[in-house]
Amino acid sequence: MLCHRCLPGMLALLALALGAAPAAADSPAEVRLGVLWPDLGPPDSRLPGADVNAELLLTTPLANWTANLPGWLRWAASPRVDVGGVANTAGATNQAYAGLTWTVPLATGLLHQDDGLSFGFSIGPDLLGGPGTPRGLDQGPQLRLGAELGYQVTPRFGLYVLFDHVTGGPLTREGESLNELGVRVGLHF
Repeated sequence: MLCHRCLPGMLALLALALGAAPAAADSPAEVRLGVLWPDLGPPDSRLPGADVNAELLLTTPLANWTANLPGWLRWAASPRVDVGGVANTAGATNQAYAGLTWTVPLATGLLHQDDGLSFGFSIGPDLLGGPGTPRGLDQGPQLRLGAELGYQVTPRFGLYVLFDHVTGGPLTREGESLNELGVRVGLHF
């Protein structure tokens, strides 16, 4: 599982990679870093602390195939691979996940020609671990669903509000899930 003691080193490596990379909107990858508040349920069942999130999004491998599709359809045929982790600051529940992310452009040129508003959603397996992991969600891979509203400030920098839900689906009892809400910044490199 993702070790919260390892997170500062991971963030330092990401910062070095970003500093050495050229800025470009059509760059091969994006890193998103943020803070999430876990388990939005009743106060007596909430997990302690906040969650620190780091995620790598790769450009779709289907870019050449989707280039001639109409814009309204291109996003659906262009999922990006995501790989990420979450470390709880109180040592409760840590996560490692991977999956696919789709981004739907909603509007462009809101404040200047390079900005834009988008909606993203993701799906994929998630591994949870730690002493605060909800019962039933520590029995192997779970399903992670995410939804994110984003504002691309510049071609290299974006701001996002994320909600994600981790569940075992029909394999767990009703109510066994983990929900998180948070904010992230995205950097293309």
